[in-house]
Amino acid sequence: MHGKTMRIAFLVGLVLVTGLSQTVSAQSEAPATAAADTLPVLAAGPMALPAVVEADTVRTNLWLVEALMAEIVASTAHLLPAAPAGVQVVALNSLPEDDLYQTALFRVLGGLGYDLYLGDEDPDPAGPGEIVYAFRVVDVELEYPDVGRTLGIWRRWVERDLNVAVHVDISEADSGRLLLSSRVERRFGDRVPSHDFDDVNSKAYLFTNAETQESGWKRRLEEIVVLGTLAGLVAIYFANTGN
Repeated sequence: MHGKTMRIAFLVGLVLVTGLSQTVSAQSEAPATAAADTLPVLAAGPMALPAVVEADTVRTNLWLVEALMAEIVASTAHLLPAAPAGVQVVALNSLPEDDLYQTALFRVLGGLGYDLYLGDEDPDPAGPGEIVYAFRVVDVELEYPDVGRTLGIWRRWVERDLNVAVHVDISEADSGRLLLSSRVERRFGDRVPSHDFDDVNSKAYLFTNAETQESGWKRRLEEIVVLGTLAGLVAIYFANTGN
């Protein structure tokens, strides 16, 4: 009887040590927080973009969408004449994602010193060097393609993949000469610690909220299979070692 008790204690200890080691490994793979200044190149010329959140705050999906949009604006700013040239901003759609892009555009180009106005709000004829910046957000795609679990049961991290695509047309207001007509994309991926997932999965917009690939009955079935397999292995072990 004492021998069986020792074997049970050994198995329980082995399971706990395995789970603990995998959890520690997961924490080293996925940062507990995502600092705003770790996002890839978010600058237009010498100006660093203003942070949307504090540096020690977890990057929400909404923050990432805005940051990627700001990076797209910054990547097209080199086509504009030197500030303070006038820029007419024309949104080709009136969707929530287009409103977000327009906000990012005003923040970036306004920070560079450009005179910005919407569409035909400028009462004066187009001046020399004045630019029309027309845009349409083509896609904002958020996915959680993978989930890391301890022993297949306890969720440790969720892999996040975000892609933003915008079609941009830049032309000279007086001559109509087209300077750019292109689809510009930016992508960002990381792993979100499980304890931060509910905070980053923003429900502010449909495109800032998504389900993990294993959601619903598939996740519950996996947990049942793992638990059943573990219980079966323990039963077989004691059946083969019992007296």
